[in-house]
Amino acid sequence: MQQLIATGCFHSNVPEGNGMLAVLRERRQAGALVVDAGDFFGGSAFHEFSGGRIEERILREHYDAVVPGNHDLADLMNLARPDLFPPVICANLRPPPAFRGQWESGLVLHGRELDIGIVGYLGRQAFEAIPASERAGFAYVEPTAGLIAAERDRLLEAGADLVVGVSHSGFAHDITDQARDWPLTVVVAGHCHSPSSHWFSHGRHVAKAPETGMGLLRLGLDRAGAHRVTIDTFNCDAEPAEGLANDVAAFRQWGSDRVGTLPVPLPDRERAARALVRQALRDTRAGTFLVNTFSLRTGLPTQVLRSDLLNCAPFDSDIVVLDGLHDPQALAGRAVELGEGVTSAPDTPPAELAVVATTRYLADRLGLACRPSDPPCTLRGILTRLTEETSP
Repeated sequence: MQQLIATGCFHSNVPEGNGMLAVLRERRQAGALVVDAGDFFGGSAFHEFSGGRIEERILREHYDAVVPGNHDLADLMNLARPDLFPPVICANLRPPPAFRGQWESGLVLHGRELDIGIVGYLGRQAFEAIPASERAGFAYVEPTAGLIAAERDRLLEAGADLVVGVSHSGFAHDITDQARDWPLTVVVAGHCHSPSSHWFSHGRHVAKAPETGMGLLRLGLDRAGAHRVTIDTFNCDAEPAEGLANDVAAFRQWGSDRVGTLPVPLPDRERAARALVRQALRDTRAGTFLVNTFSLRTGLPTQVLRSDLLNCAPFDSDIVVLDGLHDPQALAGRAVELGEGVTSAPDTPPAELAVVATTRYLADRLGLACRPSDPPCTLRGILTRLTEETSP
């Protein structure tokens, strides 16, 4: 039985992912193959501190292959040592010529017990969620059953004992594929954070690792199909993994700068988003302000440090005003259809034409012309204003 370890949606969460990284190192040394199911980079204050360089080093040292997620492309195009980086595997996405690493549609990884074929693929919603500037030059096609089956057959012909799919499409999406006789009976899922972690039916598996470095997915792969699926979770207070102590200490010092104070904590991203849109509505003087709720990742404490602010809003975006008048309810509905959660001010968008302000990211997702807010501002700038207005 060959051990295959997968991580997913790590989001540069190095300080809290220390336990996971330490165990991953040990198990790879013991013969496990290791892959990432996407979004290893970005989504936390640590990425703002490191610029992706420490995450790149971790992937070089501990991983056999990487499947790209919607938050990875900018870092993959900016690798410091592309010659040492593990192969990037994605059957339905091709990089521009400027990509300097190894990109494969599928690859056979040679384990101690079995040779495992890996087919990576990226879902349509995930691809379209990538900012246009980051996906420029990439060529995307649908990950159809025919495309994946052809890649599976190629890898089996090349000597793979088994072929596993690594999908950055969403857990529920991958289950739907399996219900339609997907060509791969074992799929590692990434994207669309979900409380569920393992689905099994009639010999078919969809499984995912705990997000943000809180655990590992372990697959015991058997040539006869008697696979074992184990989800390991770890304490986020573990000591820094080998070689990371100085990096973590430098990050904590960097992140300790004080930003400001809130009158009460905002314990989750939903409440942080509500506070943000109300402040943004005042600042932009628009009739309605809309934000993609998932632009925020956490809440905020009363005493806000730089690391708190950047963990809350790891993906900054300019604030813009849409050209012309729009129906805010209709815009919010369109955004939801695209897979974007929406928070608005007023709480219930008016069912009448209005001046609408939002983020450039959401305006681009909706395909709408816009202009910078006056005065210019960003998502993080609005959150900073929230703390400054209540600071002594």
